[in-house]
Amino acid sequence: MSKPFFTPSSRSKPTRTMEAVDVAARHLVYELFEATDGVQGAWHVLGKIGQRPATVSRAVERGWMITHATGKLVAGSLTSDGRLLARKALS
Repeated sequence: MSKPFFTPSSRSKPTRTMEAVDVAARHLVYELFEATDGVQGAWHVLGKIGQRPATVSRAVERGWMITHATGKLVAGSLTSDGRLLARKALS
C-alpha cells in the first residue's frame, strides 16, 4: 500500500483562500472596533458592516469576537483579544 506524498512545507502553508479569509476577519475586527468606538461589551449589527458569513465565522474561531442572533439580525461584539488586536493595528 502506498502512502500519499506530502512535503513538510506543503502542510505548513495555508491555502490562499484561508489567507484571504484571515485578512478579511482582521478587517472585520477593525471595522467592528471603529463601529463600537472600542467600547468593551458594545454590540453592533453585522449587516450594517456587510461582511460574509465565512469572515464572521473565522473571527469567531480566532476568538476575536462573539455573535448573537435575534431573528434575522446578527450582532457582534469584540472579545478582549479582538479589541487588543484592533488597538495594536490601529495605533
